[in-house]
This record gives sequence, C-alpha cells and structure tokens, in this order.
Amino acid sequence: MKIFVYLLLALVVSCSNDAIKTKVTENSFVLNNVNIVDVENQTIIPSKTIVIKKGKIDSIIDQSSLLTFSNLEIIDGKGGYVTPGLIDMHVHMYEKAAYVLTLNHGVTHVRIMNGLPKQLLWRDNIESGLQVGSSSTVSSPIISGYKDASLHHYVETAQEAKSAVKQYQSQGYDLIKAYGSLNKVALSGIIEEGKKLGMPIAKHGPHASGDMPISELKGFQSFEHVEDIYQGPLNYEFAPERLPEIISALKSTNVPITPTLNIYYQLTKLSQDKEDYLATTSKKYSSDIIAFETSMNQVKRWLEASDEMANHNQKTLDFLLYITKSLHDNGIPLLVGSDSGVLLSPHGIATHNEMRLLEKAGLSSFEVLAAATINPAKALKLDHQMGKITEGLKADFIYSATNPIHDLSVLTEPEAVIKNGHWYSRGILNKMKDMAIESRSFWQEFFVLFEAM
Repeated sequence: MKIFVYLLLALVVSCSNDAIKTKVTENSFVLNNVNIVDVENQTIIPSKTIVIKKGKIDSIIDQSSLLTFSNLEIIDGKGGYVTPGLIDMHVHMYEKAAYVLTLNHGVTHVRIMNGLPKQLLWRDNIESGLQVGSSSTVSSPIISGYKDASLHHYVETAQEAKSAVKQYQSQGYDLIKAYGSLNKVALSGIIEEGKKLGMPIAKHGPHASGDMPISELKGFQSFEHVEDIYQGPLNYEFAPERLPEIISALKSTNVPITPTLNIYYQLTKLSQDKEDYLATTSKKYSSDIIAFETSMNQVKRWLEASDEMANHNQKTLDFLLYITKSLHDNGIPLLVGSDSGVLLSPHGIATHNEMRLLEKAGLSSFEVLAAATINPAKALKLDHQMGKITEGLKADFIYSATNPIHDLSVLTEPEAVIKNGHWYSRGILNKMKDMAIESRSFWQEFFVLFEAM
C-alpha cells in the first residue's frame, strides 16, 4: 500500500466513541449491516454487507450470508446508510488544501473548470496515492474571446482555436473549457478539433455563438450556468413564456446542464443582508488569495448594492430556480456544480449549498442526489468507476448514521467518507481539515497562479 500523507493522523487519534472507528483503514475491509442508497432506482436497499478489496467494491451480499473473512477487517455499520460519493462538476482549485476540504464534506470527485499545470500534478498524485483528497477531472485553461482576461487563452481564428485544443490535449488536460465570448469561427474550430482528438468540451453558457445553430453543440460534456439562459437567449428578460422553445432546443442537444445557483444565491444574500451575511460565512475555508480578490472586488460591489438592486437580485434568483426546475421537468439532466473557489464559496460546503438550492427549486432528495452522483459520472463517462454503489466500481461513498433521503444535510459532515476503499472517520476528517487549513499560504497559491500566467 502506498503511504498517504495524512495516514499518520491515525496514530494521534484515540480509539474512542468516534463514529464506528477513528483510524484510516486499509483499502480492503468488510462493512456489515448497512442500508444502501440506490440513487438510480430511487430506493433504499436494506441490510447489506459490502466487501471492499483493493479500493473497489468486490461484492454486496445479504447480512444473513455473511461469511468469516479471516483476512479482512470487519466494520459494524450499525444500521447506517451508505450513499455514493458526491461529484462537484464546477470548482476552481488553486491550492492542495482544497482537495482535503472537499473530501471532508463527502465530495469524492471534482471537475476543475479553469485548469492549471499544477492541478495536473495534484490530480495524478491523488490517483497514485501520494496525496490525499478528492480525485479530479481537470479542464483546460479557459479558451476565450476575451483578449485581456486573466488566465484566459484568447483565440480569434479557427486555426488558433484548433492549436489551443491540440496543445491542451497533449499536455494531459481531460477536457476543453470553451467560454461564452468565443466568436462563431473560433468555437467551430474548437468543436472540429475536439471531435478529431476525442477531447470533450464543456461550454460556459448554454447557447451557441452568433447565428450558429444550437445543434452544433451536440455531444458537449455540459453547459455551465443556468443564469446564462436568462442573460443570453432571454436577453435579461423575465419571460417564462419563451422558455419552452429554448428548452426544446437545449434538449435536442442531449447535453446536461450545470446550474451553479450557489453564486447567484451568495451575491443576492450579500446585497440584501450586507455585513450580517458576510459574518455567517466561514472565512477559514476560503483561500487567502481568493479571499483577498473578492474582498477588493466582488464582495465590495454587492455590499454596496442598493435596495433596488437587492430586490432585482432576489427576483432573478427566483427566476433561475424556476428555469432550473423547468429544465429538469423536461428531461434535461442536471449536474451539481458549486463554482467553489469563487466569491464566498468554500470547497465542499458550497457543494451542499448548491444541493439545497436544487431542493428549493423543487427537486426531490433522490433527484438532487442523482445530480450529484450518477448524472455527473455519466457526463464524465466515468459511470463504470463511480456514481453509484455497485460491484466493480471504486469504493467511493459516504457513511451516515441516519437516512440522507429524509434530510440531505446529514451528508454535509458525515460520520465517515470512504475514498478508494480507505475509511476516513469524522475524527480523522476534522484533523485533516485543520491541518489543510493551517498549511495554507498566500504565496504558495500565488505561485500556482503565477506559473500559469
């Protein structure tokens, strides 16, 4: 077994009354007496035993058929519940600590949507066992039509766009992130080269460029930000009567949508409650450099918002929730994406806030969990590895003492998170979190970003 960075924590945590166990397990064990949250079939499978071998789910058997596994540790699940590990499809990570913070909250995989060279190293280190945290899928740096935008790769011509796709594919990025500002020619170049190289594309904003038909976007991995439906096709108009036509066009592409409601919720609360809302946010979870940038720009802007703007923000948020529910009701798969690392969106916590907003939009607990598990796994074409609890898949799941379907908030700080077959109890997770926060450095993060400029 490879040595994990945080495995030493097991030596300093006493074996006491922490949920079931306090140490980090080896990646092979038996979890007895648990109920499985079957998200795909929207049911609870009672009284099962899960056999984990070498980080994967080897078998799921009835308790009554439990045999003696002389070579495996047996953990009594005490009638608790196991839920597939959560997948956050839209995050921004510029520090190692972020991977630990997401894992702390049951997020076992993330999709990073503004790729940097250092993130490729961290992705590979976690996959090989050299680093602890959520595994990741890493997009390319943003390919954009904004010439002077920071951390954007500006392209104007089809050739420039094709060269950018080739470059990022050769560097090992997992997908291309195409920004909403791209002109028709450049976006067409990205699409052509992406298909040629088998490189998935996720697009900022669920609409095409110029007079390009929406059908050209078929096969994309996802469309990001439901607010861009309001800002783009609807041209900032509260016009629900126009939604059916737009939704019909989007449905024809067979592309899932990541709403990212969390950010608009935050700016709405900032504009309404000002410093009172700011006081409720956990600054220790926010990276130093992002906290500095947002305090100087975005946060300041919304703290100074007028009552009229605050009311407008609330009206807009309500409309975005309505659009989100309409997308869902019309069969368009939704993906949980928190945009954590932006504004006041702490990693892991923001994922659960996004899930609460999907509930507020009208999705059931099972439907919210689908948006955070099996839907993302299918979008990433990783449903043979993650997204559900079944034999042959990675042992990435969450243990909770109570049924999350009755209250999804129990998954925010669960009793244990299992990643690659390693059992991290709440005691271990808390110590890992504290160590990750203490290890932060403004300058470390600065150099990660500087390296990419």
